Amino acid sequence: MADDLVRVAVAHDGAEAEMIAGLLTAEGIPSMLVRSGGFDFAGFLAAGPRDVMVPAAAESKARELLGTQDHD
Repeated sequence: MADDLVRVAVAHDGAEAEMIAGLLTAEGIPSMLVRSGGFDFAGFLAAGPRDVMVPAAAESKARELLGTQDHD
């Protein structure tokens, strides 16, 4: 993804993040899942919140699809 990435959603865990990413992919929006700050240590490798990131050019379409605000 050459564009700058922006956060469009925060998922409570990996499973929810994968579901959101799947919805975005189905609409042709590429995404990346990033472990949220403070949860990037060994105790939270499989758990903890994830930031859902998309290219800046796709932000408004992703937010419309997910129903999220500019400052989630």
